[in-house]
Amino acid sequence: MSETILLSGANGKTGRAILNKLVGLKQTVKVFIRDREQWPALKAMGASGFAVGDMHDADLVESAVMGCDKVIHVGPPMHADEKTMTENFIAAAKKHGVRHFIYYSVMHPLRREVRHHSLKLDTEEALIESGLAYTILQPIRYMQHLLPIWQKVLDEGVHAMPFNTEVHFSVVDLEDLAEATAIVAAEGGHEYATYELAGPQGLNQQDMAAIISEVVGRPVTAQAITLEQVAANARAKGFDEDRVEQMLVMNRHYDHCGFIGNPNVLSWILGRVPNSYQQFVERLWAEQASS
Repeated sequence: MSETILLSGANGKTGRAILNKLVGLKQTVKVFIRDREQWPALKAMGASGFAVGDMHDADLVESAVMGCDKVIHVGPPMHADEKTMTENFIAAAKKHGVRHFIYYSVMHPLRREVRHHSLKLDTEEALIESGLAYTILQPIRYMQHLLPIWQKVLDEGVHAMPFNTEVHFSVVDLEDLAEATAIVAAEGGHEYATYELAGPQGLNQQDMAAIISEVVGRPVTAQAITLEQVAANARAKGFDEDRVEQMLVMNRHYDHCGFIGNPNVLSWILGRVPNSYQQFVERLWAEQASS
């Protein structure tokens, strides 16, 4: 009999990537979404069922979890109620006998200066102490943070990020993270594990700009964006002041400390070396050429 996986946050960029990989592994996936209008597109991707609700609503969460064998919980980014919302899924999972709860966290949640990390750490603690069979996935910064500025990089020859150009990041391809998440959900033997998931290289902005320059065949330079400009850009996108402030705290911290991890665990789960930044940029460039 086929098992059913409930995937929360399914309509976000991370959720969609995970859904695609789960479907590729022939998994039966029920998606938890905020708006029923999101369902047709996810159904077209291969989702088998859906539940509509707000993660704050414990009753709706319980109804969604009912009948599911596993849960992959991807919370909304940088949300102040991360722990409370996840606890709703944990409680429902315990009540309905979910056999495996997979929580999509962040690498180095112990960086408590950054609330996004601190909330993940508190949530990990709640899950570990719940009694559920769990896996905690701790991804590092995505290579996909290049996507919002990709066209500007091509047009202006400037790779601009909100931290200094010399601090290093072990950026990782979301496609690899999604594949690893799907493997953990589809296979047995990953219960009670916490996995740090980093890309294969520690790169600074100058390194990234050099790689982009090599791939596209034109000069690209690295530039640091001021935190004032970060705030202005975030407000222009409609972010509330709480999220703006948390973005500033996070980027200030990364500017000082960087974000470096080890790729060994991700390599082991995938059974191969994770995608390099150059492979990622080459994929973007090929898509650009074919569009």
